Amino acid sequence: MVDWHRFRPAEWDIEYDIDKLGAHGVAEWEAAEVIWNNVFFVRPNKKAHGPNRYQFFGRTDAGRTLKLIVHVSGERSMRVITGWRV
Repeated sequence: MVDWHRFRPAEWDIEYDIDKLGAHGVAEWEAAEVIWNNVFFVRPNKKAHGPNRYQFFGRTDAGRTLKLIVHVSGERSMRVITGWRV
């Protein structure tokens, strides 16, 4: 299990599903800003999607609040599956 209080993006391999983010009007760089700003709230995603999916809530540098759905795989690998404005 990930200790999100000690999460450091530089220590992770992070991929972005550009098509799914774009379908919701979110650019890859905006999703990256949410993760790198370290001012987000994390909670598990729906149980039906498994124990390794999380919801990230945070803000871009421009102040846009986003919700990201992230899948964690392996030791330090994650994929931002999708996201949208909240």
